[in-house]
Amino acid sequence: MDVSIDKIVGPVKELNELTMKSIEKISALQVKAMQENAQASMDALKASATISDLDSLNAFMTAQMSAAQAMYSKSIKDAEKITKMAEAYANDVKALVEKSMG
Repeated sequence: MDVSIDKIVGPVKELNELTMKSIEKISALQVKAMQENAQASMDALKASATISDLDSLNAFMTAQMSAAQAMYSKSIKDAEKITKMAEAYANDVKALVEKSMG
């Protein structure tokens, strides 16, 4: 029985590389979202310091509602991206398994 080590280790190495790339992509998306959320929080804190009357309070609250809606929309888009990444990963793993079995 002539089985090369590459036939055994090769698919495992490919799977590890595929997994690493997938984790890197998802992590980058999450880090970016955390940075954007932190910046939005800092911006809100700075803006709250300018409240001096009812008009400025109303403007602040309106801006916060708009910011919250934008963050919500962004989080939905990010979730969709992660879903697509997960689907692509699953398809790539399936293809790798089929290739290594055949």
